[in-house]
Amino acid sequence: MTFRPQTRSAWWLGACAILCTAAWAAEPSVSVPSTADIDGQVHIRGTHWPAYSSATVRFTHEALTPIDRVVPVAANGSFVLRFAPPIPGAYEVTVFDTNGKRVGQGRFGHFR
Repeated sequence: MTFRPQTRSAWWLGACAILCTAAWAAEPSVSVPSTADIDGQVHIRGTHWPAYSSATVRFTHEALTPIDRVVPVAANGSFVLRFAPPIPGAYEVTVFDTNGKRVGQGRFGHFR
């Protein structure tokens, strides 16, 4: 197959655009609100995750054993986990990727 100069240039520009986009892709991130919403739920949000992967969200409270929730990641690389705290108080939130690497953390509730 022979490429004309214009076609070859267009191919290289397209390839560079794809590679540059992949190289500049954002790292996975997590958002943890500091308070619950009016319904008493906390919405943990993730963005820039690998599509169709999963995240493990761990809730820690001094009076409870840690609560782990596994949440699937959508095709667009995002997830939302709604969590209703079983008892009032302060919760630490830690989010892990599928390999067990800590990606983010936060806390909500009443801290001393």
